[in-house]
Amino acid sequence: MAERTKSKIEFLIMDGGYDQLKNYESAKNIGAQAIIPLNLRNEKEPPEGISSNGTPRCSMGYEMTYWGADKDQLKFRCPHATGKVDCPLGMAACSSSNYGMVVKVDIKKDVRRYSNPHRDTKRWKELYNERTSVERCNSRMKSYLTANSLHVWGIEKVKTHIYLNAIVLLVSALAMAKENKGKKAA
Repeated sequence: MAERTKSKIEFLIMDGGYDQLKNYESAKNIGAQAIIPLNLRNEKEPPEGISSNGTPRCSMGYEMTYWGADKDQLKFRCPHATGKVDCPLGMAACSSSNYGMVVKVDIKKDVRRYSNPHRDTKRWKELYNERTSVERCNSRMKSYLTANSLHVWGIEKVKTHIYLNAIVLLVSALAMAKENKGKKAA
């Protein structure tokens, strides 16, 4: 008998309604990163020196440029040094270095506000967009199959029922694809 390997969950992707500290902490506890847009309903404004999406601001008030991550550290650089902003004082306002001011943020400092990948990156947006395709499947299982009104009890029975719904959905999609392919060939 072949040995089964456990799959590691890398990301938990949820909508803004799940933006609560306990969800981020639960994801971190299983070694995953929560991908949830910040819902600022409970905040009047973000902490001083940080934008609403978790990006630090330079001393002139501009959002710094995300410059990558190293494990649990996010690196941000002076926006003037990276060419994102034409600061009237140049880099002199923030740093005497030619590289510009650098701010490193430890993700563990605030697991809700900071994530790897950073919220403003293309990768974070790509991950979050994957959620919409799953939501379409969930909606179809609720609308056209019986996922919305289960008549079984217990997690194992519910799981089996949902798996059967997913199989029916997949077989239906394959049948439609085959039918459409046959129509195009004719």
